[in-house]
Amino acid sequence: MAGGKWMGWWGHLGAPKQRGIVVYSLSPYEQRAFAGALHQAIFNTFRRVTGQAFYIAVPFGAAYGLYSWGKENHEDDDINSHDATDSNNDVHILRNKISMEALPYMPPPNDFPPDRWGNRIPDFSQVGYRRGHVPLPEISVAITLQPSSDPRINDRARIQNAIDWVGLQPLRTVTLRDGKTEIQSRGAVLLQAGIYRIQGALILNKSGVVLRGEGNGPDGTVLMATGQFKHDFIFMNGLLDSSFQGSPEYLERYGSGKAMYPKDPYVVQDRHVTSVANEYVPVGTTRVPVQDTSNFRIGAEVVLEFKPKASWTRLLGTDHISPRPGNPSRTLNWDPQQYTLRYVRKIMAIEDGPQVSRASKTQILGSHKIKEHKIKKGRRHGEKSPHKGRYSPSYMQLQVHTNETQATWEGGSLVLDTELTPESQLNAFSGPLETVVALDSDDDDGEDATGNEDDDDDDEDDQEDEDGISGEKRKIDVRKTPGVLTLDIPTVMNMDPYYGRSVIYNFERETSIPSDVGVENLALWSEYDPDNMSDERHGWFAVMIDHCEHCWVADIKATNFVSGIKAGPGSKHVTIQDCEIIEPVSLRSEGGRRYMYMLQGQMGLVKRCFATDARHDFMTGSKTAGPNVFVDSDGIRANNDAGPHDRWATGILYDNIHSHDFNVRNRGWMGSGQGWAGAFHVAYRCSADVPVEFQSPPGATNWVIDFQGNLGRKSVDFDGDDATFLDPASASEIPRSLYWSQLVARMGGEPNAAATMLEDYVGVAGKNKYPTTLPKKFTTPDEILASEQTIMTALVSRDRQDHSKSTSEHGDLRWEIDVTSTTDIQQELSRLELPDDIK
Repeated sequence: MAGGKWMGWWGHLGAPKQRGIVVYSLSPYEQRAFAGALHQAIFNTFRRVTGQAFYIAVPFGAAYGLYSWGKENHEDDDINSHDATDSNNDVHILRNKISMEALPYMPPPNDFPPDRWGNRIPDFSQVGYRRGHVPLPEISVAITLQPSSDPRINDRARIQNAIDWVGLQPLRTVTLRDGKTEIQSRGAVLLQAGIYRIQGALILNKSGVVLRGEGNGPDGTVLMATGQFKHDFIFMNGLLDSSFQGSPEYLERYGSGKAMYPKDPYVVQDRHVTSVANEYVPVGTTRVPVQDTSNFRIGAEVVLEFKPKASWTRLLGTDHISPRPGNPSRTLNWDPQQYTLRYVRKIMAIEDGPQVSRASKTQILGSHKIKEHKIKKGRRHGEKSPHKGRYSPSYMQLQVHTNETQATWEGGSLVLDTELTPESQLNAFSGPLETVVALDSDDDDGEDATGNEDDDDDDEDDQEDEDGISGEKRKIDVRKTPGVLTLDIPTVMNMDPYYGRSVIYNFERETSIPSDVGVENLALWSEYDPDNMSDERHGWFAVMIDHCEHCWVADIKATNFVSGIKAGPGSKHVTIQDCEIIEPVSLRSEGGRRYMYMLQGQMGLVKRCFATDARHDFMTGSKTAGPNVFVDSDGIRANNDAGPHDRWATGILYDNIHSHDFNVRNRGWMGSGQGWAGAFHVAYRCSADVPVEFQSPPGATNWVIDFQGNLGRKSVDFDGDDATFLDPASASEIPRSLYWSQLVARMGGEPNAAATMLEDYVGVAGKNKYPTTLPKKFTTPDEILASEQTIMTALVSRDRQDHSKSTSEHGDLRWEIDVTSTTDIQQELSRLELPDDIK
């Protein structure tokens, strides 16, 4: 193999990395195909022998079975449904150093042309924990647990109780290594090196709590998911109750259902919804014109929402998806009411336009046609006005081009002039394209509060809820000041008023969600039936993240789970870094399995990660809002593709991603009618072993830049235009990584200094420096019980001191000692003097 450091731009994370006695370095793109023997030497030094039971020797002679690291048998490795090239089948490029010796900084390309609608490649640089440019926190240890000397003990309860105890500690301010960013933290639960058997799940649901081990290798901290039932293993979720939802009994009954994912992440309390101006809002902009700015403030978190009409699904062809051969009833056409897209942003600036006054007319004049409407009342049906129990007056907006000078009213004609006077009973302001006028309802008396309005619209495509969230009707108020909201993160979905209705509103959750939660430096293993390599009655996702923000999963190695790490729809600003998901155990080709790194929330970041034997190694789910980024990561031996999966994910960057297969395309009848998997995606310097397919949906664009591999049609193919390929004349004309170059550019100042700073903060040089491994101690059953009692006594004491606060903020505190062991341990349990409210 030809050697040499990676000579791309800084950020190829490419200096040599050492594991055991193997030292390797990166090579240029044409040398990406590592020999399989080298890969095995690096990554398979400690792996299970297929079908053969090995045992880990620990003090006291405990046998843990089937969780060994031995030489791997490769006889059953070839599970690819594609024709894979031998040379690339074991590609694994770790990019592990932002090299200061690399080529000078190259700014992100700014000359890529917009598409025909004005959509541009957005800035992806604000994804991840604290927007990606600050180091992960190094949280001090609040409590330390040791492994048990008895392999029959279920460690779940004592670990969960330690997590919950830390979650009740007061928050304290912690300054991160950049010296500027301050967060609120409670402390870390440190699990000393050794093996912990956990039947059930662990739940982190409070801000500022970290679960940390002492390494993800065989001599580190090993958490073994036990139990013959389908369940996810570690939850980072602010809406779950750790007192019972992690128990094996609960998980066995409800773990695969909606009980573990209880609420819509975007239910809001704010009923004031403002319409986006009636114009096309392209992808890549941070400026959103709205009809009223009066309800917003700088720094507020808002939701930008797009509710598609039936014309949108007709445009995409997803209103008549071709039936699935052999099972046509499984194919479901898209219902536009089920495809509302919601994007969380923060307001950075507000520009007010001229005040809009009101006129006493009851029609809307469009720039292309005149359309009669009944004026819709400003309040919801049945909602009383504060004035005499009647509806308050309602208002509508009138838009006409300045060159349109006449419109016919019911009772005559009205000449629109750009020099209208107040005496005309109609005030307007002129812009370069249009005049905007707000209209009063003629009915000043309103309507009785018990009456019903007629909300019928002549256009059946417009028959939708007033509202837009969770089926509730919302108040639309366009009476006040139009203007422009500048958002912190660019749009990643084009908002065309012909194809849908766009609104914006303040984001106020019904309940607070945790932040600054971390899981790090652990080895996770799932127990399974060694005689059944398709066994699925065991650990499913190793880590599930939802209903939390500014969280992280780092240095996790998960083995034998059905799937890997998922950030759900309610997650925001999550970083998943330096993780490995390997050797899944499940059915190999069935849907819903072997999802290794899945981003379904917003502003998520996966970097420097690795997967083996996936179905989909780097993927998104249905209606993923974005933006999200996968960067500098590799997957081998997948039997399906990387890329957007399921339905209509928007704003995803795949940057220096290698997988066996990689597609961004129309999925047609696949699944239950997945149709177009994604729009406004960027595949930047990615590679694959087999021919791939990149398409763009109607009315949208996917971009491909400097792809390393071959293009081709798939065996199951669906209609669609080719994606937009923006290949430079030579690779040296563009940055090695789009994400890293955008991040450096966002930092401002001297570019190479910014690159060096980012290396220190978020490159491998900035990885968390975990403390030196403490002396190993295998805890006896008596010590475990004593530790359990100490933690619970502290919890109960705190709860009694401030019962009302605990009840309102933390709910009922219920703790359990979940021990399954010998008769002696059962006797010890019976002798515990627990407080009455815990017995």
